[in-house]
Amino acid sequence: MTTEFFECACFSDEHTLKFSYDPDENELYTSVYLNQYRSVWKRIWVAVRYVCGYRTKYGHWDCFILRPEDAIRLRSLVDRVIQGASAGQHGAEAKS
Repeated sequence: MTTEFFECACFSDEHTLKFSYDPDENELYTSVYLNQYRSVWKRIWVAVRYVCGYRTKYGHWDCFILRPEDAIRLRSLVDRVIQGASAGQHGAEAKS
């Protein structure tokens, strides 16, 4: 499995993406770091609101700015998925 980490152009630890490519399954997994509240009271407040069914209008979103040099690495991972899909199609056609 190949794993690549991408940091946001702002270099905030909270703005980190993880991509893992599994060649056996030809799948690209993505993990996104979600905001963690440091204050225990803030965590409790968010938990109570969640249990009571409160949902924010926009959800829990943040942003990520992909640096140009990281775009090349991301494209390489996506190309592997495309190549794996092409190889899988050719293999399926050969079996038919």
